[in-house]
Amino acid sequence: MCVIQQTELSDLTWLIRYATHCGVSLGGRDETIQALRLKFSKAAWRVLCRSRKDDFIPILSNRQFSFKHLVEYCQILANKDWLQAPSRTILAFAITESYFYFDRSPKLSDTKDRFTFMRLAQQVDGVTTKELALVRNWHAHLGMALKPDMKWTRLVARAKQWRHREGVRLNHLVDDPWHFFCRPLSWRGYEIIPLDTPLSLFDEAVAMGSCLYALKYLCCQDSQASRFFSLRKQGKRIATFELTLESPRRWFKGWDLSYGKWKLQDCRLAFNKFASTALINDLIAFASMYNTWSNRPARQPQVSQKLPCRFDPFMQEECV
Repeated sequence: MCVIQQTELSDLTWLIRYATHCGVSLGGRDETIQALRLKFSKAAWRVLCRSRKDDFIPILSNRQFSFKHLVEYCQILANKDWLQAPSRTILAFAITESYFYFDRSPKLSDTKDRFTFMRLAQQVDGVTTKELALVRNWHAHLGMALKPDMKWTRLVARAKQWRHREGVRLNHLVDDPWHFFCRPLSWRGYEIIPLDTPLSLFDEAVAMGSCLYALKYLCCQDSQASRFFSLRKQGKRIATFELTLESPRRWFKGWDLSYGKWKLQDCRLAFNKFASTALINDLIAFASMYNTWSNRPARQPQVSQKLPCRFDPFMQEECV
């Protein structure tokens, strides 16, 4: 059970302002409170009143959410037997994680795994984003099931031990690097570093607080392959981005019609935060240039390595 904090149950001025901002039609102040009350179930309203405004800031400040999402979130918490909302840090982390790619919308999904994770993190006061990312990335890599009776402090300790052991193992492991169609280079004021080994993915994941290392299997696929890059400026890591090889489509032209097309799949700052539109546009331009390089014979991998399958654009399946 979550511990109930003492809050001002009657101070719902922020809720009235948010509802007005979202275009919810309401009457006078007394009528407003009653109208808002009727939009929640009894259990969801209790969760809202027992929580602080600060706990909902990640929803209130996100332009892709509206009043109905706040109602939905409170109802999910009530259905999960929460007495009050988890902290702002936990909610912000869960929302950022829900963006599948940079160009997708967030979701307030009620998956058991996500809310079990949030409940475990709520066991301690002042949990940090760094701890949340550490445990979540360790959990994602191992595919371990989370249970409500686990202890958060124990999970943090185990995640740190795993990260140390995995770093030592990778430093003694010799792997053939994945093929890239470019080397480290400068691009529009940034430095782009291909992450071509499991160790480089691991180091990037640790430094950026992301689940990148758990995605290393995408680099080994023959089709729909992914390539990850570290974006840096004056040696400082700025972002991590992914290019993926899209299967040929009928509207593709030239070599893309036979071999597919490289495009920007995702781009994240530290702890999976989102990059600016200007940076995204720069990386989209880089993806286009990388696709051009991929069509040059001199940049192709050795014959011993598998090339992407050819594709018949008038068929629905890849050809051998």
